[in-house]
Amino acid sequence: MNRHSLVAACVTAALLGACSNNDDEPISGSTVAVDPVERRLKAFETSEAFYGALKDALLNQGGTQNFDEGGPIALPVTAPEADAATESADADGASQATSDVTSTNVQEIGVDEQDRVKLSADGSRLYVLDNGYWYGGGEPLPVAEPDVVPEPGTDEVDPEIDQIEPAGTSLPAPEQSQPVLRIMSVDAETPDTQSLAEVSIDLEGGFADGFYLYETGSETLAFVTSTGSGYWANWSEPTAFAGLRSDISKVNLTDPSTAAVEANFRIDGQIVSSRRIGKHLFFASRYYPAIPGDQPWEQTAEQWQQTVENADLTTLLPQYSNADTGETMPLVDPAQCFVASKGADQPYYSPDIITLGVIDLDSMQLSNSQCFLGSTETLYASKEAIFLATTQYDYSEGPVTDGGVPVDVDSDVILVDEPWIDPRVDTDIHQFDINEGSLAYAGTGVVSGHLGWNPLRKPFRMSESNGYLRIATMNDQQSPDSSPILLHVLQADGQGNLNVVSRLPNESNPQHIGKPGEQLYASRFLGDRGYLVTFRQTDPLYVIDLADPANPTVAGELEIEGYSDYLYPIDAEYLLGIGRDAVAASDNVGDGDGALVQGIKLSLFDVSNPASPTEIQSVLVGQRGTDSVALYNHRAIGIQPANDTHPLRVSFGIDVHGEAEPVASPPIQDAFNYYGWSYSGLHGFDIQTGPGAQIIRRGAVVAESVTTAGNPYGPLYGDDRSVMVDNAVFYIHGKFVYAANWNDLANPSDPR
Repeated sequence: MNRHSLVAACVTAALLGACSNNDDEPISGSTVAVDPVERRLKAFETSEAFYGALKDALLNQGGTQNFDEGGPIALPVTAPEADAATESADADGASQATSDVTSTNVQEIGVDEQDRVKLSADGSRLYVLDNGYWYGGGEPLPVAEPDVVPEPGTDEVDPEIDQIEPAGTSLPAPEQSQPVLRIMSVDAETPDTQSLAEVSIDLEGGFADGFYLYETGSETLAFVTSTGSGYWANWSEPTAFAGLRSDISKVNLTDPSTAAVEANFRIDGQIVSSRRIGKHLFFASRYYPAIPGDQPWEQTAEQWQQTVENADLTTLLPQYSNADTGETMPLVDPAQCFVASKGADQPYYSPDIITLGVIDLDSMQLSNSQCFLGSTETLYASKEAIFLATTQYDYSEGPVTDGGVPVDVDSDVILVDEPWIDPRVDTDIHQFDINEGSLAYAGTGVVSGHLGWNPLRKPFRMSESNGYLRIATMNDQQSPDSSPILLHVLQADGQGNLNVVSRLPNESNPQHIGKPGEQLYASRFLGDRGYLVTFRQTDPLYVIDLADPANPTVAGELEIEGYSDYLYPIDAEYLLGIGRDAVAASDNVGDGDGALVQGIKLSLFDVSNPASPTEIQSVLVGQRGTDSVALYNHRAIGIQPANDTHPLRVSFGIDVHGEAEPVASPPIQDAFNYYGWSYSGLHGFDIQTGPGAQIIRRGAVVAESVTTAGNPYGPLYGDDRSVMVDNAVFYIHGKFVYAANWNDLANPSDPR
């Protein structure tokens, strides 16, 4: 086995959670051996200095390329954020939404996220982005009857069918059509919708990731983004991103009869993620400066060195097209770019150029940009700053045995009976402060552990409050002496450093967050509290007191069955969790290495006493096999805040398998059973707080069922969304819209 195969083997073990790292202190596993100064972004005073660093990074690409085996190897850097959502109103520049008109469920109030469905601030217009990928073709299915649920256990899935992916991914996609933005009028009284217009959007990549809705006093605009890439599986291979371009298209929706694309802002590279704050759109992009001709894996190391030496790097920088003139202009100024101080001689730094740019949506012009050599995979934004996070793997010492004896990585003989120890895993965080339409580099910090693997959960691992960044990571060290989850608090010092102010666990507060082998699922921060959910067999919910940034503590813990994928802090006293039910099993059995995952679970928690959180009630939907896009994408959850006339309302689509409303978890002997798909629909819930706090089922808008879909294995459509206006709820299933009264969800309108 050569070194590359050995690395790949350890990578596989790391992704399965089987590796560990013994570099950290036993009590907490949170001491970072890397000096944060080494990861600090270093500014250049001249373009020549930047090109020198770029050349070094390209030459160093040999550290991540397998020249001997004909192609790049995949180091375990995770995919970019699959960005997609919006708030329809901000305090700065957009109209205000009325209290009973919902906006897209976002992480931070005032920080907009793109999505495929938007609702105008006054609730009169609905906008639906259709990529032409829905599996059922162009005609909607008839509204399904809700009484088609088979008896529990009577429709167990065949082992081969059991492998089919959920929510419309079981059939081959038809030939893709051009993305279309549908404009629909909303009648909340009836309730119903009517199609007003459809705008075709010509994107170079062909696939629209989502759009932002920007409402000013006189105009309604959409900004549709396309990253132009489906290469996320090759995210760790810079060369896979050569030649990619991304689009941001401005669509004027003010008058539906004349709605059209007005301008295109096109950049070289792939947009990793973006956010809108007022009239400014912030985006992070990744660009690989491909040298024409043979690529690194097609040459020997000596040939590649000569290729880089002979290349004119000044011709390889990313460009963008001016939205007004179409003129090509530089996206970055090389003299103003950064590079990590030791990035050029470390194999885990790629030669990619990361750009953090700002577009003024009123003028559709680039107002500011910052750039650095390296990589990034996660963008988190508050209204004060943007943070770019990057997982860093250190293979410099190679894998070692439990006894600390290094493995001979050049040997073809490996002692496979010895447990592997994971390479060091750290996370770099770069902070850029926001000042209107400009950005300023504030500093870099390093914490142990990583943010996990779900790209839409990663931003939720971070939270900025009053100048402090709180970040939760999964520890790479897994043992009874190590905490599976680490929490750090960092603060910029004005000198280019994000210094660690405090961490958990620590000597004064040694309590572990999680138990050995557990992973971090849901995480949410609100004000001076953090809520973390870990899982392996049961669901420990941890309440973190962050009132004193220098001394965070684990205030309380609650252990229940199942786990939460998403947490919604209703207020200081109540917390809603959305996730899965699970039945504990013996080790090495089931889906979670000790648990058998069942249907969807909603939990209402009382956190008024953080030292003693309690679960007031849980509600189950579906049996084993049931799934929902809401478990993976928070933007699929519709939330209408409580007011004087109704409690908090929550709605999201669920693909129900088996019985729709099981009263309890199954006994262990039945927990292995998979159940056939019954129906797919939007489920509504009232969440009452205060005296009599509880979760109340409001029924479901059933869009597809096993009797109407013409497909017994699952729904033909998916990627569900919902929005609400007063007592009307609008369910977007595929590209079709169903309207219903909240008090009568079982009787929706015909699909539009």
